[in-house]
Amino acid sequence: MIIYGGCGIMSEHERRLLKMARKGGVKAFEELTFQHQRNVYNYFLINCANEYEACRLTQDVFVKVFEKLTSNAIESDLFSYIYRTAGEILRQQDSASKMIS
Repeated sequence: MIIYGGCGIMSEHERRLLKMARKGGVKAFEELTFQHQRNVYNYFLINCANEYEACRLTQDVFVKVFEKLTSNAIESDLFSYIYRTAGEILRQQDSASKMIS
């Protein structure tokens, strides 16, 4: 049983997509995570108040998650991992900004 973002159980289709994504399937990963991309972007936009930066940070999140997924470093709950990664990247961004100023 695979937990789906703490909200329930993954469908058979989502399990197939996850399996393909773990093997490096970019299209499968995109389909699996598409619904979360807008939420992550909005999270960064609210916190950064800069569209370019929100876009860049969102891309960073999904690149990092894809790399971890394909290296089998994510055991379960992919969707929680996406949001944890977004939080980590925002904290890193805040730390870097404070060091520069």
